[in-house]
Amino acid sequence: MKNLDEKDKIILEMLIEDSRRPYREIADGIGLSESTVRKRVIRLQEGGVIEKFTIRICREEERCIIAFITLIPKSEMEIKELLRETQVLPQCEEVYFLAGQCGVLIKVNVPEINELDALMESFRARSDVKSVERVCVVLKPIKTPTPNNHQF
Repeated sequence: MKNLDEKDKIILEMLIEDSRRPYREIADGIGLSESTVRKRVIRLQEGGVIEKFTIRICREEERCIIAFITLIPKSEMEIKELLRETQVLPQCEEVYFLAGQCGVLIKVNVPEINELDALMESFRARSDVKSVERVCVVLKPIKTPTPNNHQF
């Protein structure tokens, strides 16, 4: 289903933000009737745009604090070892080598803020790291990759 109009896109955005959002609230937000929103959602489900409604919870045993850290290596020669070692750390979900003087961008996922602090301190203590330039903690994911991600 590729023919999504602006109202369909807004409905999808609102449901992505909160899949339990009442149709009445969605309808009020975009100037449609509740029954029209309900019909549109059914059409989006039948067309395969919406596969399912789900929730995501964070259990204590799961890692729940997501942050992005930028590391600047001391030299270009040391970057290969830094990349290799960050790839094997379980807290590092994604590792990117950036163009220019940007260094290495790492997406980390840890259960507690003190573990993030410890990880940052371990990076700062490395002889091949010139500096930890940026640490950005995710407050609220807006769009995250999912299997069979539909683009609209």
